[in-house]
Amino acid sequence: MVTPKTIGKEKTSSAKSPQERRHDIQVMVPVKNEIRKVEAFDATPGAGVQEIITGDNSSFHFLRLARIRLEEGAQIGRSLSTEEAVYYINRGSATLQVDGNSYTLGKGDVLYVGINSEIVLSGKADVSEFKAISCHTKYPVQLVRHTDIEGTELAADLGTRRPMSKRTVFKLVDKNVQANRLLFGDTYMAQRGGVGSYPPHFHGPDGPHGLGNNAKEEIYHFRCESDIEGDVPYVLQNCALPEEKVNVYAHVFDEVAINVTPTYHDTIAPPSVDFMFTWCLGSFTEGHRDWAEIFNKPGYQDEW
Repeated sequence: MVTPKTIGKEKTSSAKSPQERRHDIQVMVPVKNEIRKVEAFDATPGAGVQEIITGDNSSFHFLRLARIRLEEGAQIGRSLSTEEAVYYINRGSATLQVDGNSYTLGKGDVLYVGINSEIVLSGKADVSEFKAISCHTKYPVQLVRHTDIEGTELAADLGTRRPMSKRTVFKLVDKNVQANRLLFGDTYMAQRGGVGSYPPHFHGPDGPHGLGNNAKEEIYHFRCESDIEGDVPYVLQNCALPEEKVNVYAHVFDEVAINVTPTYHDTIAPPSVDFMFTWCLGSFTEGHRDWAEIFNKPGYQDEW
């Protein structure tokens, strides 16, 4: 198991609208000689609540992302109607009050909160709020501590065939949590210059290998750091369409969230760069939350 650690410097930004948060990455597609746009979002936290990914600034049907920066002594309220949410602690410690109960979370911990809920957050922390909209079943609040799944089957060690892709995928919200659409976790690499999300895989609705009603949307949110002083760390994210034989890579920098739904995804880091990412899946069909239901790029089926 790869031991989780803090990656990336603590950052803050001024308040920005969701439209200002969006900044598409443009890449040249080999052979086709055309420009492809990848939906990318500045996910740097600011004061209070910052909406990062919404229905208005993205093509996501179900998934949403906000960052919540808590200062000591402050309280922030959030309301869920037909949304369910997971609250993930990036840094610090937070107390969440839901339905008369109080939950204290540390770094890496997650709280799942179901529809028709009122949440009050307090403490000193950087929190990610991932939501799925259009949910219809209320499930109970469920607390998952990162340390509780470390060393269990929910901490999947992958990359045995390719040492460069050795990593641990911590499935924080999976079969251990009742939910309508959401699956959630974080991934840590075994070494710098690693390859994450390998092999190239796809679980979107479109393309010749689309999974239709069994499809899922997905957000990746990256934290990167370099061991070269003054370097600006980045990873290369595959954004090839399922029907394409060639790989197409975009540069993704620290504190950027991207939409990986329409394309294959695997992630390559330069030798100097260490990275981790949180990932959130939203199923098109409520209750159909099979994490392993994917389509691998032909020729890569046995590369896990």
